[in-house]
Amino acid sequence: MNHPTDRTTQDARDVTSVLNSTEHRKGLSELVLDVTSVSRRYPWLARVTGHVAGITDTTAWEHPNLAVRLAVPDPGDEIGALTGQPDTCRRVYTIAEFDRRSSTVAVDIVVHGSDSPMMCWLRDLVPGDRVPFAGPRPHPAPSGVSDGRRIHLLADGSAYPAASAIARAVPVDTVTLALPDAGPADRYSGDFPGATLHLADNSSPTPLADVVASLPSDGSSAFWAAGEREDIRGVRHHCLRTLRLPKEQVQVFGYWRRGRTGTQADLARLRAAATYQAEGRSFSEADDFDIEI
Repeated sequence: MNHPTDRTTQDARDVTSVLNSTEHRKGLSELVLDVTSVSRRYPWLARVTGHVAGITDTTAWEHPNLAVRLAVPDPGDEIGALTGQPDTCRRVYTIAEFDRRSSTVAVDIVVHGSDSPMMCWLRDLVPGDRVPFAGPRPHPAPSGVSDGRRIHLLADGSAYPAASAIARAVPVDTVTLALPDAGPADRYSGDFPGATLHLADNSSPTPLADVVASLPSDGSSAFWAAGEREDIRGVRHHCLRTLRLPKEQVQVFGYWRRGRTGTQADLARLRAAATYQAEGRSFSEADDFDIEI
């Protein structure tokens, strides 16, 4: 019979092993964001801007889809307790903008009405605060090579910063957005230069999967999609099963799952990574959609 304390002890070992592994730590730096401003880009999207000291290699910050893991207060975070960092949770966010001359970093955060650790932290955040983070880490993005293929981006609010960063670095054909309180599509055109914008019906539980079939596609088309996990699963199914596109032309990511916290998702992934590690395999071989979250 397994006791809760046995599971907690095993989780602590597994989580610590994965987080300290060479594979996980590769390319990561422990840095601090000195906050200079907190503003609203849109009613539903906040921007936190700050200076990062100690950036020695600015080329590491020039990837079009770059993420960092912010450390924010959370007295109940399970992973923090397991790793000896109680009262702290870590959440992944995309770098919205980076100015190499001033080492200024901007991070965009979706605002919602809950009392989640991120929302409580954001409400209290003011210029002068210091925010520890780990990063940067490049996440997949379509190639910028101009080979005539169509590139389609699909994103909900959580993936808006990543989609915008990609669209400003890579020529894309269409951007489909599922946003809270979206308003007219043209208000977002500056964030997606040269792309045709579509707004999906955000009242649907799967707004992006509902419309992906309407996008023009041939065998050379490339799709990048990110957002709610089950919605993106539907996008992936259409691209791989219906369109039968090669996997290298389909980049899809479940950033969050309805009914689950970020900590629950992270813990599920860490447990899966520990299993791969114990089997002598790289976690890069895993299909994230096969992990039970």
